[in-house]
Amino acid sequence: MEAGHGRRAEEQATQVAIANKTSEKTWFLCKDEEGNRISIYFNISMPVMHFLIESHHAMLDHGVKLYAEIFVNAQGERQYSAFESEKIDLFASYFNDTAYNSFFFSCYPIQDATQIKSNGYFYDTPSSNSIEVAGGRETDKSRELIQMRMLSKNPNKQIRSFYQKFQKDLKKISGLQKHPQKNYFYLPTNKIIIPANPHSQNSRDIWEDFNLSKMENVE
Repeated sequence: MEAGHGRRAEEQATQVAIANKTSEKTWFLCKDEEGNRISIYFNISMPVMHFLIESHHAMLDHGVKLYAEIFVNAQGERQYSAFESEKIDLFASYFNDTAYNSFFFSCYPIQDATQIKSNGYFYDTPSSNSIEVAGGRETDKSRELIQMRMLSKNPNKQIRSFYQKFQKDLKKISGLQKHPQKNYFYLPTNKIIIPANPHSQNSRDIWEDFNLSKMENVE
């Protein structure tokens, strides 16, 4: 039993190390018209509802849509749900669902998201049109980083333009700060900011507890 717990602790520690390392990546996609670098990865800590409202403006300007990815069974099969502005509360509620995996900004022509059956759909043909977003859960104790990642190193012009605009809009949010050591932006909060969950089967339900206990041990 102790050996099993030890292996699980090692696996969880590895997941945290990967999540922290990813949050510190500084790869750049391109530069905007003003010479500012546009990151492939963009990490921010803020309330999800605020994030969705901010994203909606840029989505409308660039013809981009947002899709939530939810697990439907233990075998890892997923279903997708498209964001609708009039149902923003419903979409935000996915982040409190233990089956929530991630979500995607995409300009790929999808007729009906509910008909997507293939796992990892956005990593295939739509990848050059899509941005993956992980994290965003929040409790009374912690706020999980929202981590955006451009899926393709050669994205199409439409999704790249959206990403540039959205990053610039987020950086203009009143009160937003940048962590002095780590590569993420954040709105001040009394909650502990933790990395985005890498969705390991061994850490999905205890990600917050594991991160908080790790911080307590360091203190």
